[in-house]
Amino acid sequence: AHPSARGCAGVRAHRSHAPILALDPARGAPRVFAMQLKQDVRDVTSYAAFRRKIACAIRTQVVPHLAHGRPNLVVFGEDAGLITTAIGSRGRRARALVEDPASDAACRGKGFPCVTTALLGSLGDGYARQVAYYKARFPDLGSTSGLFVAATDTYARGFMATFSDLARRYGIYVVAANDQAPFRETRDPAAIRALADPDHPRPRSVFVATRPEVYNEVFLWAPRDVRHRGPAMLRNVAARNRKVPLTTIEQVLQLTPGPSRGAAARANLRPYRLPGTRARLGFATSLPAFVYGDPAPGGDPCADVAQTYMRCLDRLGANLVIQADANPGAWTGPDGDGIERWQPLSWMTSTWRAVADPTVGFDYNVTPMLVGNLGDLVFDGQTAITQRGLTGGAGCHYVGNASWIAGEDRPDLTGEAGPKTQFLALAPWVAPDGPRDALRALSARLAPGSRDVLENDYLETAVVADLPFPPDPARRGCVSARR
Repeated sequence: AHPSARGCAGVRAHRSHAPILALDPARGAPRVFAMQLKQDVRDVTSYAAFRRKIACAIRTQVVPHLAHGRPNLVVFGEDAGLITTAIGSRGRRARALVEDPASDAACRGKGFPCVTTALLGSLGDGYARQVAYYKARFPDLGSTSGLFVAATDTYARGFMATFSDLARRYGIYVVAANDQAPFRETRDPAAIRALADPDHPRPRSVFVATRPEVYNEVFLWAPRDVRHRGPAMLRNVAARNRKVPLTTIEQVLQLTPGPSRGAAARANLRPYRLPGTRARLGFATSLPAFVYGDPAPGGDPCADVAQTYMRCLDRLGANLVIQADANPGAWTGPDGDGIERWQPLSWMTSTWRAVADPTVGFDYNVTPMLVGNLGDLVFDGQTAITQRGLTGGAGCHYVGNASWIAGEDRPDLTGEAGPKTQFLALAPWVAPDGPRDALRALSARLAPGSRDVLENDYLETAVVADLPFPPDPARRGCVSARR
């Protein structure tokens, strides 16, 4: 059964906002929904609970605004399926720790990664049977990545099946990403005994990892099947992309980067032509969207995509960048490079640069942000859609970006501060813009273990825009929520 809009009230985030609409209906223009989803362990008590959460997000934020006669593309953030690891009895202890990180006495007064380590440990205990099965198959299985391999059947039934089914049901294209291993379906009795979910009757088949490598992989599900064989949740996968390069956290978690050189790298980055439109989707999952590099004059920008990812994507003809994102850090805190002290300013070097840099030709960038605390990890940000050549209005900016601050901001980012007309639509943060110190103070109240009334009270919403080709430079920009 699919929930009604009224029946979805129970899974709506406490702080939620109606979709932000930047509509400009035009023939052949895809309508893009950038989903700012708040992750919550209460939505993964079971497979049905997770499906209801995602179905309700589509039912309330997407269905009322679907375009007719044109493709609808619904884009969720990076790591959208990671939380499904905690589904059912195997994740009960982990869910309790996420709901109250301060309850772990051993981690009191300690920062990241203490609770994250405890969280991984509790999940490892829950999946002990699956881990043992895969260690016998893959002797060199990583101690941390092995947990993601062990959860393969869970990801296939929870994350993959949910998005695949909803794409078919609503006749939409859906993008979402997860950290997982390649898999196939098997009826082997030994695999079923080892991998079957203990909370359910024994199935006739299970989904088994075919390799020990775990990739941060983004999938594009089509409204209809594009192949007739293989697991049902893979039959309508029209495109996929493995993240390269990886962040420091992803390296610690023992993820494997996608290919960086040769034909395999080009195939991984090859844009997807959205049927019925002139859109050529290029996938750049978070960090790759920041990686431009400086290839030698006349050199091949695809020679090493780990160094020149965006320039290769441009060379291959992408005109719509899909930057599915899950920013692991307070939006008001320092960037992952440890140099820039204000994340919204450094984010301009991806979402905004894609459509402002004259050395590349991308027309649009779509950046949905996953939000919500997970253990002692913060995920936060502002979902945005940007457009090249947009000239109307006075411009707008992420919170805290009104001006460049000496002694705090990178010297090379002076041009990234201030209002920018290239923002087509922008989700608000949890509070209006203001002095950075005030924004930091509010962020501390949202943080894991704060025990404040605002702990984990991040904003859930969606940014919706029609994206015609060629772009209309005179359309209204900086569409945002009215408070």
